[in-house]
Amino acid sequence: MEKTRLMNTKIFNKLQELLVSSPQLIDDNNALRQAINVTFGVDIELSNTDLVSITDAIDDEVLCNYFSKVWQPKTKKYKYSGLAIIDEINNLKPRSVLDLGCGYNEFKGKIHNLVGIDAYNSRADINCHILEYNPGNKFDAVICLGSINFGSVDKIYSELKKAISLTNTGGFLFFRVNPGKQHDALESQWIDFFDWNPTFILNAANQLNCEVIALSEDGGNRLYFVLKVK
Repeated sequence: MEKTRLMNTKIFNKLQELLVSSPQLIDDNNALRQAINVTFGVDIELSNTDLVSITDAIDDEVLCNYFSKVWQPKTKKYKYSGLAIIDEINNLKPRSVLDLGCGYNEFKGKIHNLVGIDAYNSRADINCHILEYNPGNKFDAVICLGSINFGSVDKIYSELKKAISLTNTGGFLFFRVNPGKQHDALESQWIDFFDWNPTFILNAANQLNCEVIALSEDGGNRLYFVLKVK
């Protein structure tokens, strides 16, 4: 998929700062790779010195490192988007359910007819990024709990549109989102958490032909909302 957007301004700005102070790194891939490893704690292959491409590669590796090795789910702490969501979705009697960014695939076997995808966790049914998932069919319910949270507004909006495009007319999408709160772990310091807010949610839903069924604060300084596709 062609890269058309900047995913992580935190990484981009730090990378540019690094190259402004040490422009010789642009001509030395090995030295640049070492500098990236020291600065961001990840090792990436360098095929060119295009800053957007390098930023995307660092961002993806930072997310992979954090969500495959450090992050642990806290599903039980959430009032609306935790275990209660199991009965809420099963009561809809969906023919098919998609968990986008399923993490450890906790709802597998608990929510009927569920498929979980995740780019970074091997317990997913399918390993891929949200924008790269093209199953050839749509789902009656789509779950996005903490998965559409990272990067600039254009990336968030693209992933939101993708999630809606995977949902049948009359189907429901369940979200838990982060209003820009940084995680505590050191390994998360370079993750760019998008600042979700009610205004963005309401306006985006209206633009994307969805009805907001529920919108409230959830545990742990998160927002919970449910969309219905018109």
